[in-house]
Amino acid sequence: MKACFRHFLPCAALALCLVLAGCLESPLPDGVVASINGEPIRLSDVQALMDSRSASLGIPHRPSLEAMKSRYGGALGTLIVHALVRQDLERRGMAVTDAALEHAIDQVREDFGPGGLEQFLTDASLREADWKALMRDHLAMETFRKRVLLPAIKVSMDEARAWYEEHKADFALPGYVDVCFAAAPEKEALAAYCAAFTARWRARPQEAAEVDFAALSGAAAHDTGAIAQCLEVPPEEVPPPWRREIDALKPGNCGQARLQDGEWRTVALAGRQRGHALDLAEAYPLIEAILLEEKKSAAFAKWLEDSVAASKILVSPELHESLLNPGLPGYAEAQPDEGDELERPDGRDGREEVGEVAADARTSPEAAPPLAPSQQTQRGRGRRHGARAP
Repeated sequence: MKACFRHFLPCAALALCLVLAGCLESPLPDGVVASINGEPIRLSDVQALMDSRSASLGIPHRPSLEAMKSRYGGALGTLIVHALVRQDLERRGMAVTDAALEHAIDQVREDFGPGGLEQFLTDASLREADWKALMRDHLAMETFRKRVLLPAIKVSMDEARAWYEEHKADFALPGYVDVCFAAAPEKEALAAYCAAFTARWRARPQEAAEVDFAALSGAAAHDTGAIAQCLEVPPEEVPPPWRREIDALKPGNCGQARLQDGEWRTVALAGRQRGHALDLAEAYPLIEAILLEEKKSAAFAKWLEDSVAASKILVSPELHESLLNPGLPGYAEAQPDEGDELERPDGRDGREEVGEVAADARTSPEAAPPLAPSQQTQRGRGRRHGARAP
């Protein structure tokens, strides 16, 4: 459990809250591993949560007993947080309704396609009822974030400006080049590719803010039978054999054809962008997301501390130590899930990528059930035509 509420609270903080609140080790009915204000958490619930995320965790087939106990403790910690959130929403009259749950499930079913959800549940060894319970927890965490935490959190322009000034050096963006590497078995085919590439580049709409150079190259390759791969990279990351040639090229042109490993190869330049620094207006969306994360983390930590202190939490002796010691080897860590608009897609806090002023920075609760199969398309390195680079 890498976060009890994604990016809001380290697991060690939950353990500390439980220690301070006097989380009790207590015998419980058969099959029950914890009780939260009288609400039981069963061993089957813990197993269902572990099954739902075991593939993304890469858990070994034969983990040690200590590692397995730690993973069970991590999953139990997640379910304790879910139970506390669920109970809080019920007191506020904000509980997830059956209609909202069914609507979310219908969307997931549609995203998976006919029979896809059922196949996923079979592959994950999950009962549909258990998966629905996890989905309800996911929706509860989303509701708690949106309706309880976020309304009380604001980021002022003065705060954003101060953060920007403190991290100003991080907002310097490096330059990059748009390049396409092409190969063909015959020199004539490669020359035809270059001619088509140049013609299509010159015929592009002049008012276009950006050239879709991968599509442009792909069309040229399709016309000539060449194979091409397009990348958006910093100049220093261009393969050394082509770096000097790229420096001398003008956009829309190809370099000299070379015979390498039995095929003819060249490089085409689609564009060159200079490095620059983001100003405050450009950087503000990312700064706001970072500051919101910090404030939400503090708000959730305070809420969890108060909630645990006011609750009666009983844990079975078998998992009590694992729950209170999240540093044990093999402690389960959840992977980032699909979520809302405030968390970085890769789970980082944004400081490593301050140049990507993304409007889709997101925050999602940990251990949400997989919502649908997804395939991310990334700008630059992931945008390619063909299967190899010369």
